[in-house]
Amino acid sequence: MKRGIPKFTKILASMALLLYAGFCGCDPAQSKEVPQGFSQDNFDRVVEHALSNYLDPEMVVARRCYIGAAEEAFKTLPAGLLMMPESFYSRMPEIVAPERQIPGKKIKISADDAFVIIVPDYKELEKRRKAIEAREKARRKTMTQAQKNAEAEKFRDQLKKEQKELETAWDSVKFSRDDFLRVMTWIEANLDSYKELPSTFEGENPYADTPFGMHYVYFAAANGFLQNMDPHSAVIDNTSWDKMRKESEDSSFEGIGALLRGGGSSDVIVETPLPGSPALKAGLRAGDIIRKVDGKSIENLNLSEVVKRIRGKKDTAVVLDVERTTEVEQISIRIKRAKIEQKAVSSNYLLDLPYKDFMPMRVGIIKISSFLFDKKRPSELIRHEYYQLLEKADGRLDGIILDLRGNPGGDLEEAINVGGLFLPDNTVVVEIRSREEKARRKSRERRLVVNSKDVPIIVLINAGSASASEIVASALQDHNAALILGERSFGKASVQSLRPVDSVIVKVTTARYYAPNNYTIQVFGVEPDIKVSDEVDGSYPVRFREEDMWKHLPELQQKKEDPARRAWIERLKQLAAAESQAAENFLKGHEKDAVKPDAMLIRALPYLKAMKSGAAP
Repeated sequence: MKRGIPKFTKILASMALLLYAGFCGCDPAQSKEVPQGFSQDNFDRVVEHALSNYLDPEMVVARRCYIGAAEEAFKTLPAGLLMMPESFYSRMPEIVAPERQIPGKKIKISADDAFVIIVPDYKELEKRRKAIEAREKARRKTMTQAQKNAEAEKFRDQLKKEQKELETAWDSVKFSRDDFLRVMTWIEANLDSYKELPSTFEGENPYADTPFGMHYVYFAAANGFLQNMDPHSAVIDNTSWDKMRKESEDSSFEGIGALLRGGGSSDVIVETPLPGSPALKAGLRAGDIIRKVDGKSIENLNLSEVVKRIRGKKDTAVVLDVERTTEVEQISIRIKRAKIEQKAVSSNYLLDLPYKDFMPMRVGIIKISSFLFDKKRPSELIRHEYYQLLEKADGRLDGIILDLRGNPGGDLEEAINVGGLFLPDNTVVVEIRSREEKARRKSRERRLVVNSKDVPIIVLINAGSASASEIVASALQDHNAALILGERSFGKASVQSLRPVDSVIVKVTTARYYAPNNYTIQVFGVEPDIKVSDEVDGSYPVRFREEDMWKHLPELQQKKEDPARRAWIERLKQLAAAESQAAENFLKGHEKDAVKPDAMLIRALPYLKAMKSGAAP
C-alpha cells in the first residue's frame, strides 16, 4: 500500500518455507489476508512462541520489542500515524534532514508519557515531495553514475546516523507491556478518526472489500514485535504464504515481458525486454523511458503501480508512450500481451543466445531464481534442466554456469540438496548451529557433474543472492568445485523455523549456518573469487545488504584467506586477460541493442574458457 510516510530505515524482510522446516531466505513478505479474528490473545501467543524458541534469548530486549509493536500498530492505520520519543521529536530539526522532517500535529496519550504520536499533514508532505522531486530530477540529470553512487552512499550514512539517534532516544524511554496495552486501547477508542486513507492516497483502496479493523492492528503489532528481535522473524498469514510458495515455483504472468526499473521520483526505464517477448517483438528497447500507459501519465507513480497498469490478460493490448534518446518525439508502441513464463529453475544453452558468436562454447546456463517451492523441488528441476542441456550438447558440455543472481533463498534442505548436485558424495554442504545442537549437513542427492575439471562450473552471485543461495555458493567455493563471480552477496547466515500458531504462521530465527570451512558469512556475505559487474558500463551501484538492516544478527569470524586458491585465481585472470578485454569490447559494441546484453554472463565466459584450458585449483 502506498503511504508516502517517511520511514527511518526500517525495511521488512520476511519470507518462509514449509511448516516445521528450516528456512533460509530474504525477501519482502506483504501479508494482506489478515485473519479476521486476530486479537490481543493471538498477539500474546505469537510473542510467547517467539521468545521461547529464539536463537539467543539474551539478545532480545522485550522493552524495545513492545515499542516496535506499538510503532507498527500506529503505522498500519490507514491514516498512518507515527510514534517516537518526545526528546527525538523536539530535536528533529537538528537531527533529520529537512526533506525528511514530518509536518503534522503532536498527540500524547498521557501527559507524563515520554513518547508522542504524530498525525502527519499529508497535503504538506505531498507538496514538499513534489517540490523535492522536481528539483532532484533536474539536478540528477547532470550527474555522472559515480556522483550518483557517492550521493547514495552519503544518503545511506545519513539514514544510519538518524536511526542511531532515534535508538539512543528510545533507550531513555521506559516502555513496558502495560504501555503497549495502553497504546492498543487508545487506538481502538480512536479508530474511527484514523481509519480513512489520506486524501493524497493514490491507487485502489485496499479496504474496499475488507474494512479496516483491529485485527490489522494486532497483526501489525505482532510483526513489529518480532522484527525488533531481528529483521528476518515475522508473522505470515496462510493465504500470503501459499501464494509466495506457488509464485516462487512458477511466477508466470500475463503481460508484455520486460524488466523495468525506477518509479517514484525516478523515470521508469526499460532495463531490457525479455528475449522473444511481446515487448521486444513490438519494438520496445532497453533504455526506453516510459512516459504514459494507455495515454495516462505515470509521473511519480511507484514501480508496482506502473507494472500493475501495464500487465493484463493475454491477447489484450497496452499502448506505451516512450521517450528514446535517438528520437525527437515520444514513440507510441502498441504491445499485445501474452503469458510470460517465469519458473524457479530455468536454463539456456549458450549456442542459442545472441552472444554465441562471441565465444561459441557448449555451455549450459542454469538459472535458479528461488529455493522456495510448492510441489516440485528445485533440485529435481535442476537435474531435469541439466539433462536437457546435455542432450543439446550431444552429451558433452564444455562448462556450466549456475546463475544465483537475485535468488533470495528458501528451503534449507533444498540448498543442501542443490549444493550436493555439484559436490562429491558425503561432502559437507553446511553446518547448522542452534541453541540445542550443532550438525554438519551432507546432501543425499546423487552428483550430477562427475568431474568438474572436465566440466568447469562458474557460479554467478550479486547483492540479491541471499541465505540458501549463499549456502550453495560458499559450499562450492570451499570445496574448490566452482569459481564464484559477481558481486558480494547479501550476507544472511541465519535459519528461520516456521510453526503454526493459532491462525497464522510464525517465522522465528532459531539457528545460524556456517560454511564448510567453519566460518559464517553473516554480514560479510560470500566474496566472489573475481569481482565482475552486472552493468554494461562496468560500474558498481550502491546495493542494499544485510548490514543495512536494523537489528541484524552480528557478524562473527570472517573467512580466512586461502593462498592456493588465490594463486589459482591469479592464473585464471592471466589466462583470461585477452578475452576479458574482448568481452568489454563486445559489450561496448552492443550497449544500444534492443535486448540489454547480460554483462556478467559475458564477462564470465573468458574465465570458463580459462578453466577449461586446464587451470584447475
